[in-house]
Amino acid sequence: MVVETFTRFYRRYYRLMLTVAEQRVGGFSDAEDIVAEAFRISWVRYHDGEELTLPWLYQVLRNVIGNEYRRVNRADQFAAATAPLTLGHILGPETADAAEVREVIRSLPLEDRELLYMAYWEDLSGDEIAAILGVRPGTVRVRLLRARRKVGSLLDSNSAAQRTEANHGRD
Repeated sequence: MVVETFTRFYRRYYRLMLTVAEQRVGGFSDAEDIVAEAFRISWVRYHDGEELTLPWLYQVLRNVIGNEYRRVNRADQFAAATAPLTLGHILGPETADAAEVREVIRSLPLEDRELLYMAYWEDLSGDEIAAILGVRPGTVRVRLLRARRKVGSLLDSNSAAQRTEANHGRD
């Protein structure tokens, strides 16, 4: 029964955890290793009586990713944290608008990026995000609103700059 329960949990969340890890570290191979370690830890903890929940697994994954960041030098940490999302094998060719949105999101502080990834790429609910971050759901809603406003403001600024460049090009 224990093995079957864990196997179902693994099958249900493996792809999500792989996507999360790949977004954070920027490489599929590294992401696979990180997810394997997260599920190894989960298996040991589950065997010791820990309850299997998505927020708990997400926190384990975040901790493993944090360990990976600390393992590499500072330059590598920065590159991993700001690496572009590499989801082309899932989403197909990227449009110019999608590329612009990704660049804007990459320019945000890490806390805002993580929150947007959780809400929109990983499709976690506000309650799940709150459990993962250890905050109230209302706090998640406010932080998401602020992060979306930052994205909107940066996209508007980029559009205004492009219009200005286009107008100067005609002079």
